Amino acid sequence: MARHTSNGYAQSSANTSWYGGVDAGDLSIQTRLAQEAKERKQRRIIGFIAFFIVVIFVAVIGLVSYRSIAKRNAAQNVTEDQAYTALQNVKLKPKYTNDKGGILFSNAGYGKKAADAPTLEIYTDPMCPGCTVLHQQMDSTLRALLDAGQINLEVHPVTFLDNMSTDHYSSRADNGVAYISSNDPNPDHLLDFLANIHSDSFQPEEAANYKPVSNDQLQQQAVSSGVPADIAAKAFGNEYEPWLSAVAQYTLRRPELKDVAGQFKGKLTTPVVVINGKMLDISGISDIGLTYKVAILQSIGLANEDIGRAGRQPAIGSNGEPTFPKTQPSA
Repeated sequence: MARHTSNGYAQSSANTSWYGGVDAGDLSIQTRLAQEAKERKQRRIIGFIAFFIVVIFVAVIGLVSYRSIAKRNAAQNVTEDQAYTALQNVKLKPKYTNDKGGILFSNAGYGKKAADAPTLEIYTDPMCPGCTVLHQQMDSTLRALLDAGQINLEVHPVTFLDNMSTDHYSSRADNGVAYISSNDPNPDHLLDFLANIHSDSFQPEEAANYKPVSNDQLQQQAVSSGVPADIAAKAFGNEYEPWLSAVAQYTLRRPELKDVAGQFKGKLTTPVVVINGKMLDISGISDIGLTYKVAILQSIGLANEDIGRAGRQPAIGSNGEPTFPKTQPSA
């Protein structure tokens, strides 16, 4: 017999065959209806499972978001003293770091001070454009001052702009600072590494303009700075991340590092320059048109022609008050 399909089920053209007293056509209809009922039941089960999975997924996302927000809020509510204590309790720290997260060096090496020389602290983030200006204006001068024993340098690596990259660039670069200072005994290599990563040809842009920087690229900058290849190869992991995070939390809460005037008064902005424990008003020197070099030399009491001349120590010595440029009118 010829066959055709109609209404979604198969049927004989004569429609006269019987099976156990049931018309073959009716049997086909019943079979189809039973199949459709079964499929509807399966769809309901699948739909319920899918809905249940979505509910669980949304709940998990909500929990993660809640924990993230709670963690961020908790971090914001931490006091300076609590942040300081947390920093001291970090297990793995750079070999020569002090209790405030600074890495000290001089012409005598890491962890040592040159006699009768002021201590210059710099707080910089690898992605900070203003920090790049500082490094580009000062790195060669810092090298000359260090070599002559005219300053002690304390580097404070900070990671405030980590969220401006897609791959935690600031943390990885600063991990390199921590690792290199702990494993390469020559501070000149660290200073050159800082200069390299703050060069116009290397420093990445922020946020939407950021292009990923690989660890291999950072290693190349370290090696070109004189860091031995075996040390550079291990420098850019994340073993110092807990320390870097604790340093950032503590640094943000130090009132003596916050801007004293201008649009960012009361906030911490990078770079930060501190001389013998006193912060240089960077916004102020910018307003009066001074470069970092001129402002720092004036602050430590050293003439430009005496840069790098051993025996010509800055006037303020190791404990004197810096003679900061006057950046604000007298009260």
